[in-house]
Amino acid sequence: MRFDVQPSTPWVETDQVEAYLDAVGANPAQRRFMTDLHRDGVAIIDLGAEGPALCDRVVAETQTFFTPGVRRAQDAWRRSPAVRVLSNLPVIESMLALAYGREPFAFQTLNFLVGSEQHAHADAVHFHSEPQRFMCGVWFALEDVHADAGPLFYHLGSHKRPVFGMREAGVTDRAPAAGDYETFYVPAFARELESAPTVALLKKGQALVWTANVAHGGTAITREGATRRSLVTHYYFENCLYYTPMYSSPEEGRFHLRLPANLKTGGWVWPRRDGKRARLKLRTVASALKEAVLRAVHVA
Repeated sequence: MRFDVQPSTPWVETDQVEAYLDAVGANPAQRRFMTDLHRDGVAIIDLGAEGPALCDRVVAETQTFFTPGVRRAQDAWRRSPAVRVLSNLPVIESMLALAYGREPFAFQTLNFLVGSEQHAHADAVHFHSEPQRFMCGVWFALEDVHADAGPLFYHLGSHKRPVFGMREAGVTDRAPAAGDYETFYVPAFARELESAPTVALLKKGQALVWTANVAHGGTAITREGATRRSLVTHYYFENCLYYTPMYSSPEEGRFHLRLPANLKTGGWVWPRRDGKRARLKLRTVASALKEAVLRAVHVA
């Protein structure tokens, strides 16, 4: 098998991981990262000596975004240089490029002051790619995480299951509606999970990578006033179609395409199929432009 071409499945999600690592001459840290991500669907990266100080910068630059009642700030990268720098750290980009065999680009950020307490889900229900699984999330611990502060949880190995969407959740006779995620997806997805969750008690300056299809969420906050300052950055990879699964039917070749941002350039990345630009609807482009303007003036 050739390892010098873009794969149609991320290398880390194939059964060729060991051969691939040998072919590229991976070092011990890369091997450990790839082996963990392949086996578990999650892997931890230490951000190095610069990590903790950069985390402090993110906290300082975003603290005013959390007005009373606001638990998260979406796309704070548009107003916080530190969020942008952290999301584009070379150690993150190089590990993701190794694992996926395509160049990554960060397209969305979510800053949290406290735990999300979010139900178990896989990101592949919210945004996905064609070819499949060329998307991942990275969770940056901006402070040490404690068990009573609603830490992130994940289900080891759950990424190996088939992608579970709204159709699998029972919405088959119509297009999904706004409330169907909570009504159908959340309980149906929970029934699919067989293993007990693992809790991520990361230290400031560590980052947890998870694959597109791994089940994860947030545990309950059990200590009043507990914070869980963190940053989640989502990444796509080059030369793919980017789409919203809830409004798409990939099996029928119908995709609700996205025009994702590129945090490094400040622009966008056009979806592509086999290297050729896909045709986007005018409203998709207009929506991306409108979103950029709104996020630049109001992060909440």
